[in-house]
Amino acid sequence: MNKDNNRKKILKLIALLIKVTIVVVAFWFIYKQIFIKEENVNIRHGLLDFINLPVDYRLLIIAILLMPLNWGIEALKWKILIQQLEKVSFLKSMKAVFSGVTVSVFTPNRIGEYGGRVFHLINANIIKATLLTVVGSFGQLLVTITAGLTGLAFFIPAYGTIPDYFGKGQFVIIYAIGATLLIFINYLFLNNAILSSLISRMKFLGKYRGYGKIFNLHQKKDLQNVLFMSYVRYTVFALQFFLLLRVFDVSISFFPALMMISISYLVMTVIPTIAITDFGVRGSVSLYFMGLLSNNEPGILSASFVLWLINLALPAFIGTFFVFNLNFFRQDKE
Repeated sequence: MNKDNNRKKILKLIALLIKVTIVVVAFWFIYKQIFIKEENVNIRHGLLDFINLPVDYRLLIIAILLMPLNWGIEALKWKILIQQLEKVSFLKSMKAVFSGVTVSVFTPNRIGEYGGRVFHLINANIIKATLLTVVGSFGQLLVTITAGLTGLAFFIPAYGTIPDYFGKGQFVIIYAIGATLLIFINYLFLNNAILSSLISRMKFLGKYRGYGKIFNLHQKKDLQNVLFMSYVRYTVFALQFFLLLRVFDVSISFFPALMMISISYLVMTVIPTIAITDFGVRGSVSLYFMGLLSNNEPGILSASFVLWLINLALPAFIGTFFVFNLNFFRQDKE
């Protein structure tokens, strides 16, 4: 009995140390981005210059208020997906999403987001819960790719360098092939029983083939709702970016701005980087594409930086309060 009690105390201490480490590293990463990285410090100083200008703070407030909507939609998506394994309230789902952001800010390609969420669960199998979380992330990725490729379809003829041997007919064929692939991937997402069947036939996966059944838990209606909410969420953070561009006096019309925003998000998604949450990467991508429409580089960087603060730094800070609810050591369910 004493051995069990001692073991529980040790595990509890280890869990506490892990949680404290997560919080400290997350704070350090955010602090480094804002106050230490030279290029970001210059942007921060540039932001102070805007304080003395007639900035439309109403648009800034709207952009800030859209942050809870942004992550609230994500929490609702996760709640729908995870309910087949464990019933969670919207509030608990929101806490899990915020703590996921906290862990993700300093992990490669935000991989820590999965752990930051699933360890909030009490009974669900961690591997199965992670796979369902991946389904939600894939749905959002699918929307980002769809919007980004649509933006590219308008961008290339207007701003790209088109080889002479490519005629309009060839581009129509390329666009048609791309559209067909997107339709197929959307179909596969909404009919993931096909994916489940394919995984079950992959003998090299061994005992893990059984986890493929997890993709067959949801009805098509649930997946349609998840995909629809992914599109709504994408619209929200694209609108936030556009509002912030207006706040910092970047004069770009809505549809050209939307084209560049969609391409920027696509590039930021596919870049293999240790920390895609690093503002240096995100700011450079935004500046390159937005710079084709406006020469207000300080405004573009300021809008990108404030968007990073609103949608990643602030949620990561909020999530530090919920990291201490993570259940690292528990009896996992099959």
